[in-house]
Amino acid sequence: MTVPRNWRGRKAALIAASLAGLVVLLIIAALGVLIFGGQSEATEDAVHQLAVYRATVAMRPELEQQLTAARTRAAATPGLIVSDSPALAQAQVQDEVKAMVVANQGEVRTAQVVPVSTVNGFQLIAIQYDITLPMARLRDLAYAIETHTPYLFLDETDIQALQDWQSGDPQTTNPMLEVRWTVHAYRWSGGK
Repeated sequence: MTVPRNWRGRKAALIAASLAGLVVLLIIAALGVLIFGGQSEATEDAVHQLAVYRATVAMRPELEQQLTAARTRAAATPGLIVSDSPALAQAQVQDEVKAMVVANQGEVRTAQVVPVSTVNGFQLIAIQYDITLPMARLRDLAYAIETHTPYLFLDETDIQALQDWQSGDPQTTNPMLEVRWTVHAYRWSGGK
């Protein structure tokens, strides 16, 4: 029995199509394995990140306790201005500096408040003063300000003698000075 030639060609075409289909199926299977393999790796990373986040959340009460303790210690630091607001702190500094100037026979001519700035969780309170006082009292006033509690700091100092000092009058043994300086203090702002 002889097989028609037509059948042989069909059989070869059927085998070729089957092989091509098998190759396509193998390529699709390989791509599926790669895709799902990458997804399982991403899933493992996401599960690990979730565990890290849960551990961080579990630490929150302890960290809040530590933060509250640190804020309490910072607020109780000696040398800081204690007040409910920056404006009250500025008024407190003005009152205390004025009292020291008057105690040293001086006079506050002007006191200009400098805008509050924040440095490392502390508010910097600064006031620029124009003062007149006797030369002999300058050292005492500077010492009183620098040793004051809460701590006050002098900056940007400019000192000039009034014109009547140059008169050559022997009666002028304690000439008046014009002093311009900025007094700084720090206030805890609660870490804001």
